[in-house]
Amino acid sequence: MINEVAARCFLTLAKTLSFTETAKLMFMTQQSVSKYIAKFEEDVGFKLFIRTHHYVMLTKAGEYFYELFAKFDEDFLKVTEKTKQYYSTMYNAIRIGYLEWLEISSEISAAFKNLKKENPELRFIGEMHPQYQLIELFMGRKLDLIITYAEFAPKGTGIKKMKVLETPLVLLVSPENPKAKEGATVDDFKGEPFIKAAASHETNSESRARARRQCRELGFTPSEIIISPNIESAYMATEFGQGIMVSTMLSRMSLHSELICYPIGKAEELQCFWHEDQENPAVEAFASNLEKTHQSDDLGAK
Repeated sequence: MINEVAARCFLTLAKTLSFTETAKLMFMTQQSVSKYIAKFEEDVGFKLFIRTHHYVMLTKAGEYFYELFAKFDEDFLKVTEKTKQYYSTMYNAIRIGYLEWLEISSEISAAFKNLKKENPELRFIGEMHPQYQLIELFMGRKLDLIITYAEFAPKGTGIKKMKVLETPLVLLVSPENPKAKEGATVDDFKGEPFIKAAASHETNSESRARARRQCRELGFTPSEIIISPNIESAYMATEFGQGIMVSTMLSRMSLHSELICYPIGKAEELQCFWHEDQENPAVEAFASNLEKTHQSDDLGAK
């Protein structure tokens, strides 16, 4: 196998045609240069230089190998520079996607500010998307990390996750519902039609199974289960009084719509997801900072 230092010695000597100058440029002794050149000639199987007391010159074999290794050296430097630029760009940017109905921009901002202390050059690209699009962009490697509910976890191998926080579950009811009166509780609505949003790449039967599972966990016995194609449609159906819906207190619809919220007494996990083979160290570091940010908020609240 050709030694890299020997190849460097060969290229330098081929350019300078001087063992003295090559030794200076390579920061070694002339004796060491001679040894590396001898080893290089042994490895390639040809004499590469003619040496006399008055001059050094390339043999025809030396010219051939110089042409080869000079081209390799040029290509190597180009690839090295291209690689440096790629990783410099990648390490200095992070693309985060999160469910567009989530009210978590302040937590994301705080986590990013903490991360930026370690890497001042870091740029943040944040995108809000509907649930189905969020998953598709993540699986297509258009987003480095996504934040969504545990029940919408992307399916596949090599996906890492981290719990970010827990948020209280609430029952959303249209104010037009006749049962939505003062003093009403969750128990009053457990038999109402139950609206559930489908997850990305999920069959209708899978969506219904997920809805039935949640109903069992909450003790609901709905008269029917309504599967909406996405979260937006589910909220709209709830507003129109077609049924009830379970959401969280991080949902903008829970916080800012006219829908009535009834605390359920249980919580839902919000999680970060990223690909295991993700090379950017800022991705997992961001997830950790987001988790720490929420833990700090919890301690502050106490």
